[in-house]
Amino acid sequence: MPEIIHTAAVFLIAMMTGMGIGSAGLMVIWLTAVLGLPQLEAQGINLIFFLISASASMTVHLRKRHIQPMQVFMLSALGVVTAYFGSRTAMLLPQELIRKLFGAMLTVSGTLSLLRHDRKKHRKN
Repeated sequence: MPEIIHTAAVFLIAMMTGMGIGSAGLMVIWLTAVLGLPQLEAQGINLIFFLISASASMTVHLRKRHIQPMQVFMLSALGVVTAYFGSRTAMLLPQELIRKLFGAMLTVSGTLSLLRHDRKKHRKN
């Protein structure tokens, strides 16, 4: 696949993620469905993608004082611990099961997001 198409796709995914559309799960779908990467490798790349975008977002919010540094520290520490145990667990599970669980998680979170959006729309009317 030409690099320009890959770069454009990743740029569009990053833009949509920044706008709150689909989260970084879109990156995993792109990497597995289009580029054919294994699920665990795609999720690892997705984590790097997330860390870069979250760092940029956190910088902006810290400057505007929308978040408290101690909360960031506590949540980050908890995230590191759970990520470690989650990655260890993922290494023990068959890749096909991980793929199905990830698809189910995206389906459920997307459905819940749509339902919340509909409720907000009805409240405004």
